[in-house]
Amino acid sequence: MIHEFLAGNENSQLRANGISAGDITEAVLEFYIEGEDDLIGLLAYALYERQKRDFVLSYRKRNAGRSPNEAELAAVASNYLSTDLRNTLRDRASQILSSYAETYVEAMEPEIRLAAVNSQALREVRDIQKSMRKRLGFWRQVRAGLTVTLLLLLLFGAATIAAVFFHSDIVDAWNALMVSTTLRT
Repeated sequence: MIHEFLAGNENSQLRANGISAGDITEAVLEFYIEGEDDLIGLLAYALYERQKRDFVLSYRKRNAGRSPNEAELAAVASNYLSTDLRNTLRDRASQILSSYAETYVEAMEPEIRLAAVNSQALREVRDIQKSMRKRLGFWRQVRAGLTVTLLLLLLFGAATIAAVFFHSDIVDAWNALMVSTTLRT
């Protein structure tokens, strides 16, 4: 790879072999990014590009608006092919991502808590609904109705037998009512 060829400060060898600043930039990209999903590597490369842009802007200020030539850009870019600088930029990228993640989580915490509470409340409501369905099923209601009817019949039957057996005023009142009703008709 080109970054292995450019290790160290070999700018004269760079110019002699005809390697352009674009080739070096491509080598820096490959050197910083370890795979397709390497977000830290992409951010480290973005930090490299920002520092390269800062170099170009400061160069223009120092040189009356003249931009650096390709050899000067290649010399700056080749400095970023060192493992120490790569590790430094990747560490800085990691810190930026961690800081962003913490900020995002802090901002989203109320929504996350609300979703968790709503989720728990929804589970509890569903459990209550299931319990109610089990308790309030059709055949369960029919059985409960028949049981209550049977208990009421037994209660009234027992009350009637007790009233007749003990010659209660209720029986006398009922007989008087029945006699007066039959006489009217």
